[in-house]
Amino acid sequence: MKYKKSGNAYVILLEKGDRIIEALTRFCEKEKIKAGSLSGIGGVARAELAYYDIKDKRYHAKVFDKPPYEVVSLKGNVSLSEGKIKIHAHIVVGDSEFRVFGGHLNEAKVFPMCEIVFRPLKAELKRKKDEETGLMFLDI
Repeated sequence: MKYKKSGNAYVILLEKGDRIIEALTRFCEKEKIKAGSLSGIGGVARAELAYYDIKDKRYHAKVFDKPPYEVVSLKGNVSLSEGKIKIHAHIVVGDSEFRVFGGHLNEAKVFPMCEIVFRPLKAELKRKKDEETGLMFLDI
């Protein structure tokens, strides 16, 4: 991972083999960032996506591991959940047949690269559990 500050934002380059959620968590810890938003494009060799089933209050995951996958869209935010950095991101990936798959990003392994623009927020965002859905909502 490489990054540089540009005005009020950071430009982050994730390289082959980097794991998106893991790398962004390290970045936020290193820069002492507790809130922000992100968007990105690039490619991944493997991605684990999920969707949340409201009825049984749990995520169902699926692994996509027949690359190449183009990162058509990566969007997310950063907050604190139980005192730890929480990257909450959704991703859309496309395959060589021009099919797209999207959902909550559990993790993805970058190939060949992923370019992310990250905008820190001055506020400290925290999450709390919503009893009705079982999800961790932003506490605002």
